[in-house]
Amino acid sequence: MDIDDEIKNKEFRSLLEELRKQLLDASIHFEIWEGFWHTTQVVDVINRYNGFFLPTRNAHIDRFYIKVCNVVSSNPSQPSFYRVFSMLNENATLAPDLDIRSLKKRLKSYKKTLKAIEQHRNTKAAHWDMKIQAQRKPILFGECKRMLEELQNIFNEISGAATENVWSFKPIQHGDTNALLNHLNELRIIHKQRINELNSRAKS
Repeated sequence: MDIDDEIKNKEFRSLLEELRKQLLDASIHFEIWEGFWHTTQVVDVINRYNGFFLPTRNAHIDRFYIKVCNVVSSNPSQPSFYRVFSMLNENATLAPDLDIRSLKKRLKSYKKTLKAIEQHRNTKAAHWDMKIQAQRKPILFGECKRMLEELQNIFNEISGAATENVWSFKPIQHGDTNALLNHLNELRIIHKQRINELNSRAKS
């Protein structure tokens, strides 16, 4: 490998690492947002502490939108898939035996979802009522989840071809959001039982 190739290879690997970090951040924010969704099991806890949970949930979905927009950005300064593809178009040996056209096609198949995410990011028009009811996730949720999984798969195919490494996008603290909500729900139930016991004693 000559000096120019070594420099290009180092630059490409550095770009992959930055892209991986952005994609990991997107995955973490999405997972936390999903955990805060007001299902039947946690709606009472979220309503009890809605001054904290609703702004927090909004912040995580906003960050998810921003991170996704970063990884698919056509801005040459962003660590994005388009920048990765651009480098591979110039030098396919950076990730040998990779079907770049197929990867681009897979990414392009989520064009509608990515456009919706971009609009959400740009307008931040989502509004959450301060008192909520258990309800189904929005239609965009399923598409976002499938798209995120596909982005992870595409990244690992590129990383595997370039470095022989594949990555997990599940943080070590995976499941902490649900654990926190379940713990708060248990405390709420215990507190309610104690109040009922005290009321019963007061009446007797």
